[in-house]
Amino acid sequence: GMHFVVPKDYNMIEYFGKGPWENYNDRNYASHVGHYKSSVDEQYVPYIAPEENGNKTDTRWLVMKDNEGYGLMVVGSPLFDFSALHYSQDDLNRKQRDGHHTIDLTKSSEVFVNIDLKQMGVGGDDAWGARTHAEYTIKPEPMEFWYVLKPVIPGDNYWEKARH
Repeated sequence: GMHFVVPKDYNMIEYFGKGPWENYNDRNYASHVGHYKSSVDEQYVPYIAPEENGNKTDTRWLVMKDNEGYGLMVVGSPLFDFSALHYSQDDLNRKQRDGHHTIDLTKSSEVFVNIDLKQMGVGGDDAWGARTHAEYTIKPEPMEFWYVLKPVIPGDNYWEKARH
């Protein structure tokens, strides 16, 4: 996958994929493919102990834009996962945060975006720490996917733009 940062003004997201809440490949049966709009602030899930969160699966396209409608579109094939948060991976990494809690995090003004072919399932279906089922793990084998970054301007038709 790819990690990148966009300006704080790109605080609105719109996507066509599974939602509207966070979901992972082993936790997405209650999420349905649809067209969703949200803010970056609404993507963060305030678990007691910070960890990676806010992932969306089976995404066809994602738009991050400012309040005027300018921004960036991601179109991928095959389907991709994404997250867009005001916290970096380092902020959410247990080793980096030394046992801190969600209230100890400092919200960044930037937006940290992750675009991935897929993520491993979260596991833990019988207790915290339980291993992810084999069918939801990612095996160390060659994989590939592609995505295109496109500029967004006010009035863009995302459905049409995703096709080209």
